[in-house]
Amino acid sequence: MQIRNITRPVIALAVIAGLGALLVSLFSGSDEQKAPPATGVELAQVLEQALEDRIIALGTAQSNASIIITSTVPESIARLNFTDGQRVQKGDVIVTLTQQEEQAQLAAARARLKESGRELKRAGTLVSKNALAQRDLDQRRTTRDVTEQEIKEIEARIEDRTLRAPFAGKLGVARLSTGALVEPGDIITTLDAIDRIKLDFTVPSMRFSALASGVPVIATSDAVPGRIFKGEIATVDTRIDPVTRAVLVRAILPNPDEALRPGMLMRVTLLENRRKGLIIPEEAVLQQQDAHYVYYVGPDVKKVEKRKIEIGLRKPGLVEVTSGLAAGDTVIIRGLNKVRPGQEVAIAKLHEDWAKEKENK
Repeated sequence: MQIRNITRPVIALAVIAGLGALLVSLFSGSDEQKAPPATGVELAQVLEQALEDRIIALGTAQSNASIIITSTVPESIARLNFTDGQRVQKGDVIVTLTQQEEQAQLAAARARLKESGRELKRAGTLVSKNALAQRDLDQRRTTRDVTEQEIKEIEARIEDRTLRAPFAGKLGVARLSTGALVEPGDIITTLDAIDRIKLDFTVPSMRFSALASGVPVIATSDAVPGRIFKGEIATVDTRIDPVTRAVLVRAILPNPDEALRPGMLMRVTLLENRRKGLIIPEEAVLQQQDAHYVYYVGPDVKKVEKRKIEIGLRKPGLVEVTSGLAAGDTVIIRGLNKVRPGQEVAIAKLHEDWAKEKENK
């Protein structure tokens, strides 16, 4: 009886142990079958793109040529030969000042010249016949020459009273009216050649080596929203300002539709060091102190690798990579906070042409 009582508890314990082992085995197998999926991330390819360094400055637009139309002599205005804003060609008469007296003097001088010419001709005939002294012939010749010079002098006075356009351009607003007395220096109107614009700006002397004739520039102005004007450097000043340590630069911008006007404030961007470079989205870059890193994912084994990179140019939305990556490599741009080096990932999306995607946004 005692042996039988001991055997029953032992058998019960064995059954319980077997059931426990079976349950452990079942649960263990379930965990293996339900292992957590790989983290989904979005990747972007390393692209090769034309790049250039940029120098930003502020400049003031000026006419390619500009003058004030005024008189060199005190005289009244006989006629204004233009309307406000009219376009004129080189040599066109803009203003005629009173010149009746000069015109009368010119007519009289031309009559005297004509008469002295006849007298000279008769004197020559008489001298050839020994009927007149050579001295009288020379005197008549001198009279003719003096009259010719008088005519030139009068014509110069008339020209002073005929104001012409020294170059082709566009006239401004008339400041005086017909009949007004003009003193030297009084503004009658203005003339500007604005088919091309001079753009003057200053650049720090430390960037002097990047400045040279022919370097391309682009410019914008709040007065002409949405427009980009392209030109190039024409001249770099020979001196650097000792106070500001900056150098004056002049660029020329074509302005065929005259959208730009003298006096406009413009933002200028100089383009230098043009090259082919590698770029990645700026959201892919991780910064730790002075170092920069990306999470690289290989083409075959989708495991995360933390790579140190060197960066160059930064532009809105992108960063230039000077070392650490090659064109066509892929880096994580979304899901960075969910991955660790060595972790396997699943590619939720690959942005092969992300640069265009950013431009279209």
